[in-house]
Amino acid sequence: MRKWKPFGGQAAGRGPDAGEYSGTLNDKGEKRRRPVLTLTFRLQPVILAVVCLLLCIGVGALGEATRAVRTAAAQEKRPIYSVETTEKVVSLGINCAWDNADIPALIDILAKYKIKATFFVVGDWCDQYPESVKALADAGHEIGTHSDSHADMTKLDRDGILRELREPADKVEAITGRRPTLFRPPSGAYNTQVIELAEQEGFYPIQWDCDSIDYKDPTPEQMRLRIMKKLRSGSIMLFHSGAKNTPAALPAIIESIQAEGYRFAPVSELIHPVPYTVDFEGRQHKANVV
Repeated sequence: MRKWKPFGGQAAGRGPDAGEYSGTLNDKGEKRRRPVLTLTFRLQPVILAVVCLLLCIGVGALGEATRAVRTAAAQEKRPIYSVETTEKVVSLGINCAWDNADIPALIDILAKYKIKATFFVVGDWCDQYPESVKALADAGHEIGTHSDSHADMTKLDRDGILRELREPADKVEAITGRRPTLFRPPSGAYNTQVIELAEQEGFYPIQWDCDSIDYKDPTPEQMRLRIMKKLRSGSIMLFHSGAKNTPAALPAIIESIQAEGYRFAPVSELIHPVPYTVDFEGRQHKANVV
């Protein structure tokens, strides 16, 4: 950090009496010196004026930069991470991209607590496990898509993005007889083009604000504590089928959430229909329609 030398006093390389000539003589006939401090006092208004000017310029520049950031943020398209609501309602979102070994257990757990979840399935997963897709739909759970090949869609061109959106929807519709309206980007990766094209194709782009991080194999209790710490009205959770401890963790997580007075709803019942807005942190709001 730069250290500023105080005004007045001894200047470097100069004697302690260094100062401005006053134009008068002392009683010994020597030229009288005016202390540097006097000059400093005279300059203080000028210095203050300069400092104020610089501050104004800085504040103005900061204001312009802030407005530019806000404008860019307003123009950026964002998915829905959570929903603004006065009800104590949350959604359980489960991604299906790995194996299907725990699907029967997940269906049984959710049936025990009378909960309908939203499963986001990858197209390749549909190809491998069409019976699991049908079992989830037959159990009354909502099916959304999670791309066709779990590609990073931000690295695809327009045609590639559309292919990743349309093909898994076609597969789900062929299995269940119902076309999905929800889409969750693989790995949560998105840009404005991905979101715009998803919306144009009739999808609601969905993220999450409560991540269980079950893919890192935490203990069931660690997962429960993590979810409860983040949970609020309108939260959307992230779990995965095929994760090591998800079936073991879900009962305690569900019971803790219900004990706090929350109810569960599929994502499509939680979110607001078009038109809506999404704020800077990804929270969805009803649009102010005049």
